[in-house]
Amino acid sequence: PPWSEQARKIEHMKNRKLTFLLALATVLAGAPAVGSRAYSQTAETYDIVLQGGRVMDPESGLDAILNLGIQDDRIVEISESTLQGREVVDASGMVVAPGFIDPHAHGQTNRANEFQAHDGVTTALELESGKAFLRQWLARRSGDAVINFGASVAHGALRWMAMTRYAQQVREAEQIVSREGLYNPRLGAVFAKVREARYQTLSEGETGTLIGRLQADLEAGGLGIGVPVGYYPAATRDELFRVFAFAAEKEVPVFTHVREISIAGIQEAISNAAVTGAPLHIVHINSMALGDIEVALEMVAAAQKQGLDITTEVYPYTAASTSLESTIFDDGWRERLSISYEDLTWISTGERLTEETFKKYRKQGGTVIIDMMKPEWIEAGIGSPVTMIGSDGMPYAPSAHPRSAGTFSRVLGRYVREQNTLDLMTALGKMTILPARRLEGVAPSMHMKGRVQVGCDADITVFDPDQIIDTANFEDDLSFSEGIHHVLVNGTFVVKDGQTVSGSHPGRPVLGRYRR
Repeated sequence: PPWSEQARKIEHMKNRKLTFLLALATVLAGAPAVGSRAYSQTAETYDIVLQGGRVMDPESGLDAILNLGIQDDRIVEISESTLQGREVVDASGMVVAPGFIDPHAHGQTNRANEFQAHDGVTTALELESGKAFLRQWLARRSGDAVINFGASVAHGALRWMAMTRYAQQVREAEQIVSREGLYNPRLGAVFAKVREARYQTLSEGETGTLIGRLQADLEAGGLGIGVPVGYYPAATRDELFRVFAFAAEKEVPVFTHVREISIAGIQEAISNAAVTGAPLHIVHINSMALGDIEVALEMVAAAQKQGLDITTEVYPYTAASTSLESTIFDDGWRERLSISYEDLTWISTGERLTEETFKKYRKQGGTVIIDMMKPEWIEAGIGSPVTMIGSDGMPYAPSAHPRSAGTFSRVLGRYVREQNTLDLMTALGKMTILPARRLEGVAPSMHMKGRVQVGCDADITVFDPDQIIDTANFEDDLSFSEGIHHVLVNGTFVVKDGQTVSGSHPGRPVLGRYRR
């Protein structure tokens, strides 16, 4: 058959590694053993059959009209032959792709997940900032998540917890979490008391305490270390070097929003990775490099050519978004970003800021949208062979940044179909296999994601390549993308026929290999 060469590729990969990986996944997830009905491809009737779709697998290059058989939470058959299923879904005219993996999603609630599911996302990870009280957060979301979730270790939070001057606040926060849970206004009040920690340095002893806390949260399931140092400028170069050295020792990636929005910040991160050997992922390089995006991408490409484990990501919008009270807007921000007050939009009201309202809202605290990039910078980032796609999606709120709902459909609709910036298979690779590979070293379960292959997780996105497009904009409330017909997470529909499947919560945690 015309897809036999791709089939041979899949068979070769399966023979080389799949038995080991499935055995490992069985141990980690309590899945059926290899050779059982779930993997044997002998089942006569599958739970779900996706029939007649264009199956695209970026890892193997498979691109053919085929049928998929799904049993429980796994893909168990890929065939030209007609398959029998308890539920048969006609995928004719549509692409059947691995579910999209978002490595940079701040929206970690089911409402935020719903918008991402309608954008084709099946796994959304908080890797830039990480999560404080990670073990409790993972427990809180487990069993009640629309899509798969996970987070890195939160360096920014753990550094203030390591400071002796905040010992009382640490005890207070830990008591609140223990007695009342994570989602409590009193916890936010404690965090407000330690805001000045971003302008304070660690002593040698406190740095040792920090490393101990990093270790503890890796053992809670952390997917590497989130280091958004751009938000706490007093972190010294010595502190950052020691964090990178610890990551290298543990062989886990550092996910960083670099120290400053400039080439210098990117160089510091690459330097630390090069001299320590730590795996490194630079988040949203488009908003870190701005007009120097080409040279920043060349740096990452050169690092990879030298054998360094360094990756990066972009999102497909010319506007950024963050908290107005953050250090990004400390004195000198207009010169650093080459923008002014009128380039900031206060999302609560949609108003453009003035000097007066800037000062008012900065004291109050809240989120702004920042017009700071040019379309050609974004196109360069998306078209680069060294980038993957990450949304930097914000927590759900009316009028939140549209990247929270439309990132992946925008890439496929605007940059693939309309502008031909890159081809469909390459774009899918940036959304699936590249983020999966970035995480495989720290999270064994990621070997089973980002792929449409026999034995892999049934995280699948089915979309119309001629219709897919984002609909969310900067003026209105968030809206679902168009052209996403079906989304399955662990073999369960969360979007079906373009509609949310009410009450469907099949998402599972993605856990780091140090989990205890």
